[in-house]
This record gives sequence, structure tokens and C-alpha cells, in this order.
Amino acid sequence: MKTNVSELKKLDSEKTTELLTQIFEDEKKGFLLTNCITEKTRGVNYPMVTDFDEYVKTHLGIKDTIHYKLQSELYKQFVLTSDIAKGKNIITQSQFKEFERKSELGEFRFWDWLEDNCTDGYSSISKPIFNENYTLAYIQIGNVCGGLCGGGEERIYEYINGKWIEKENFGNWVS
Repeated sequence: MKTNVSELKKLDSEKTTELLTQIFEDEKKGFLLTNCITEKTRGVNYPMVTDFDEYVKTHLGIKDTIHYKLQSELYKQFVLTSDIAKGKNIITQSQFKEFERKSELGEFRFWDWLEDNCTDGYSSISKPIFNENYTLAYIQIGNVCGGLCGGGEERIYEYINGKWIEKENFGNWVS
């Protein structure tokens, strides 16, 4: 049976929205308490492993390399939008590039901007990477609240009885 990529992308989009919407609700007083969030994963530490792909495949029990390749592509392409991050100010990649450009010229201080525009810093969340049957998912989540202030973790969620349950968290970091 031939895999229909467009149908898989549609299912993935639905499951991504479902899980992230639930996490946004569950994390109102946690990592996502801020009013600002990044459109691309930023400010979260990636695991210190030699092979990220094998690391994730092992945690999710993924055997199908074609499935994982699609998951990896979708993960890298993901941009958080206001339909998922309802009520949040989304800091775009182009804004970060402009911040960096102005900072290099001495015209801008990011931490001052953050304090003036965002409550409790900014949050970041990755697109979930799902196993083949969309019952397990890996995400990265975190918050940056200042130059030496922040935290984050990696999580595995499991879909049980119509709800995503946090099964495991690891790779915690604090600054």
C-alpha cells in the first residue's frame, strides 16, 4: 500500500494542533505563562547527543525511516502561528534577525525590549515529532526570562483515551 504524503501531512497537522492546543492550556502557569512566544523553536536546549535523529527514534520507538524522515522535515519547517498560540505575541525570525543587526550596531538592547514588550520573558515550543501511529510525541518546551534566567525540558506525550498525557520529561535545564 502506497503512503499518501498529503494525507499524512494533514493528519500530522491535525495531531500537532491537537497536542499543542492541549499543552498551551495545561502550561498556562508553567513554561508558557508568558505573553510572547517564538515562531520557531528558540531558547530551548537541544539534547547533547551525537545523533538527534536516533535519539528521538529510540524514545518514540520509530522503526519506519520514511515516516521519521517526513516527521523530521515537518519539525524543521514548523512555524508557530496565532491559530495555535492564541492570545500570544509571536516573535518572528525576522524580528530576531533585526534585533541582532541593531544590537551589533549598538542601537538596540534585547533585554530592555523584552522587559518592555513581554511579560515574564518569552516562551518557545517545538513541533511534536510523532511515532508511526500518532500515539507518542516528542517535544521541546522552554522559557527565557532574562540573560541568566530560563528553563526548559524535553517531553514525551502519550495519547490515552482521547487525551495527551505527559508520560516522561527529561533533558531539563535551568539558567
